[in-house]
Amino acid sequence: MKNIFLTMILCVSTLGCANFNPRMQNRIDNQNGEIDEIKNNQNGIILELGKLRQDAEIQNSKLREFQQGMFNLNAAGIRNENKGVQILQGDGPLVVIFALGTVALILYYKRKSDKNEKIANSMAAEVMRLNNQELNDNILRSAMHSDFESDMYRMMQKNIKR
Repeated sequence: MKNIFLTMILCVSTLGCANFNPRMQNRIDNQNGEIDEIKNNQNGIILELGKLRQDAEIQNSKLREFQQGMFNLNAAGIRNENKGVQILQGDGPLVVIFALGTVALILYYKRKSDKNEKIANSMAAEVMRLNNQELNDNILRSAMHSDFESDMYRMMQKNIKR
């Protein structure tokens, strides 16, 4: 079995594969300067292009008719997509809404800050009204470890005068 397989490989390699390929034999039938096979292929391609052109023209006319129909529907008012005035359109309203939101937040925290300041002033007034030096020292000592020490001192000094 091995011998048969090896002889086949040896024969194929010595004879070459090109001799067994029928496509390698070029026989061109050239009569009067025209090659019939190429002429037939050209005619087939021309017919196929004509068919594709005809299909494209049909699709183009259908598309044109559809577009004309849509235009007629819009012109008659049957299908009108625009309903009402669009107020919030574009970048301008976005900036206005952002600015209004920012102003609202500033006002909210300003009112909250004013309220907390009034509460702190009333508490400082009550502490200073007690006139307890040890309590005053403890308050200032606890304020020393924070960044509002000078504010606390000013608030206490303001309420001493009252």
